Amino acid sequence: MRLEIKNFPNQILEFDFYIDSMEDIDLKDRVHVIGTAVNNNGKVEISGKYSTKVKTQCVRCLKEIEIELSNNFMGTFLDESEYIQYLKSLNAECEINQNEIYDEIKDGVIDLEGLIREYIILDMPPYPQCEPVCEDDSEIEKHSDNGIDPRWQQLLQIKN
Repeated sequence: MRLEIKNFPNQILEFDFYIDSMEDIDLKDRVHVIGTAVNNNGKVEISGKYSTKVKTQCVRCLKEIEIELSNNFMGTFLDESEYIQYLKSLNAECEINQNEIYDEIKDGVIDLEGLIREYIILDMPPYPQCEPVCEDDSEIEKHSDNGIDPRWQQLLQIKN
């Protein structure tokens, strides 16, 4: 979804749309996005909420699972001239807080799909697992061994 800044009525725009597919994300359902954009003379603040279901693989049993994701998102965008000034104002080493992170408005258009994609990737669990437990533990049992790695056996003999 792309928002065109020049078409903002009364400097506030409400949006409600669906994204069918995203790069590098296996979607089970479309991504539903609801939010508002406020234009303050070239500085556009966007906030809203997304919800979707993502297909991934359990790290324990390797079965395909479905994860439901839903969260708020926000972003601040600057028009091209203000964005260039922002980049010039950054020092080589400086601290940036959450309120000072800006993205660029390119040719009067904001790419919301990229912003939503970043939030989905950050909200995905790093080690997805079946809930509450895996149905088939055969893969886990096959690769679990409580014994000592034979490569370390001789070192243990030296210790004794």
